[in-house]
Amino acid sequence: MLTAQESDQVLELVYATAEVLGQEIRPTAAVLITDDLSGYPFAEIRRALARCRAELHGKLTLASIVERLPSAKQHLLPNEAWALALRSTDESETVVWTPEIARAFGVAKPVLNGGDQVGARMAFLAAYEREAETAKAEGRQPVWQVSLGHDPQRRELVLQEAVDAGKLPAPKVAHLLPPAEKPLTEEGRRQRKRMVGQLREIINKPGDAKARQRREEIEQEEARRRELLEQAGTPLAAMGGR
Repeated sequence: MLTAQESDQVLELVYATAEVLGQEIRPTAAVLITDDLSGYPFAEIRRALARCRAELHGKLTLASIVERLPSAKQHLLPNEAWALALRSTDESETVVWTPEIARAFGVAKPVLNGGDQVGARMAFLAAYEREAETAKAEGRQPVWQVSLGHDPQRRELVLQEAVDAGKLPAPKVAHLLPPAEKPLTEEGRRQRKRMVGQLREIINKPGDAKARQRREEIEQEEARRRELLEQAGTPLAAMGGR
């Protein structure tokens, strides 16, 4: 919100801008425009009026000022809002949207439930444009809200994207996200080392068993060979100790 001093400066800028554009503006109209702009940052209003003086060739209007305010453009475009609203029909999907989108979808949902998606889209676009224009005219920036779905993985992904995009502050959704992984303590590292050692032992056991089996087979073959040589009456020394 503008301070009293900033409001006075905006009022003077509105008068001056209208005069530069060759327009006579009544005091009541200038005051109303200033009041409607009070929800926007002062620096943005000052830059927007400067652009109006440089770019406009007609009368100064509230709409011409608002469309040059970056904060006023943060509302999604109608088709973007429709695509987002459609995701709310999936109960497993988490949706981060604004009251304007939710109210517009409330208008379109009965039509959509009746099977007319084209008609639902048209109803949504008309309702959302009215909602967005009212919000912009009143200086209301988007207020992002969460509609939780059943899928926990999608919930985490959507909420994290909203935090990264600056739509939601991290503390507001912290209780909806899984806790951050804590760093391992010294005892935790020792436990991990023991578990790794046990896993290696389990993995290596099949190889050890095969090696023992092979050694036993070789020993059995050697014993059988010795037995056959003795039965044949051949001295072992004569065989070269084979």
